[in-house]
Amino acid sequence: MESGDQVSCKQAELEGCHPGHKGRDVALHNLAVALCERFQTEGKIGDVEEAITLHRQALELRPPGHPERLSSVQELACCLSDRYVNLGIISDLEESTTLASSALDLCPPGHPGRGVALDAYAFGLSNRFKELAAVRDLTEAFDHHWVALELHPSGHPERSSSLLGLALCFSHRFDHQGTFSDLDTAITLGRMALELRPLGYPGRGPSLSNLAFDFWRRFKEQGKMCDLGRSFDLHRAALELRPHGHPHRSSSLHGLALCFLSRYDNRGVVADLEEAITFGRAALELRPPGRHDHGAFLHSLAHSLRRRFEGRTATHDLDEAIGL
Repeated sequence: MESGDQVSCKQAELEGCHPGHKGRDVALHNLAVALCERFQTEGKIGDVEEAITLHRQALELRPPGHPERLSSVQELACCLSDRYVNLGIISDLEESTTLASSALDLCPPGHPGRGVALDAYAFGLSNRFKELAAVRDLTEAFDHHWVALELHPSGHPERSSSLLGLALCFSHRFDHQGTFSDLDTAITLGRMALELRPLGYPGRGPSLSNLAFDFWRRFKEQGKMCDLGRSFDLHRAALELRPHGHPHRSSSLHGLALCFLSRYDNRGVVADLEEAITFGRAALELRPPGRHDHGAFLHSLAHSLRRRFEGRTATHDLDEAIGL
C-alpha cells in the first residue's frame, strides 16, 4: 500500500475511535507511524509535525506501567530527531535524547529491546555532541554503542545500526581531535555496516552517505584520489535512493558538490567546478533559510562561485557569492 493510502486508512481508523474509546491510543499511534513513514519518502515537514502531536496524545493514554508505553516513547523520540535533523531545533534534539534515555530505562539488562534502546540513546548523544561539543556525550555514546554491539552479534538484524553508530562516533572524534586513526576506524566500521545493508535495505542510504563523507574527509587529509573516487560512487548511490521529495536528498547533492569542488582543486578541470556549482545550487534549494545546515550549504556554494570568479573574473559570480 502506498504511503498516502496508508495514511488515509489510518485516519479513517482514528475517526472511528472517539475520545474514550479503548483503542484510541493504538489508532493515534498507527496514524503517527504512517505519517512519519510518508515523511521519509516525501519530505513534507508537516507530516512529521503532525506525527509528533499524535504520538504525544498516544503517550498520554499510555501512562507508566502501560505495556505499549515503550513503543510510544521510542517513536516520539524518533520523530523529534527527524525534525531536528531537518530544522535544527536544539530543543527537539534535547527532548529526543531525554526520551531515548527514558526508553532505555524501560529496557533493563535482559530485555530483548535493550540493544536497540542503547543505540537510539547513543545516536542522540552523538548528535548532541556535534551541536554542543560536550566530550562526555561522545564518551557515553561510544560506551552505549559498544555495549549494543555486544548484544548484536554476527547475524543479528540490528548489528549494522551499532556498527554505523560507532563509525559516526569515530568520525565525530576525528573532527574534534584530528586523530587520523579515528577516521580510518570510522571508514572500516562504516564499510562493515554497509555490507550488512544490501540493496533494498531501508537503512542503506544513511550508510552510503556517512561512508561517502568519511572517504571525502580522508581525501582532504591525505590526497588519495582513490578515496575521492569512492566518495563520488557512494554519494551517487545514495542519491539514487533519495529521489525528489526525500528529506535527505539535499545532503547527497551537497556531498557531490564537495567532491566535484575537491576534484577541481586537485586537477583544475573547469567542468568539475561547473558541476560543483550546479549541485551546490540544487542542494541549497532544498535547504532554505531556517533549515538545518543551511549555513554550511551557503558557504560551500559561495566558495565554488568565488573559485569560478577567480578563474574567469566573471563579476556576476562574485556578486552571487556575496549575496549568499
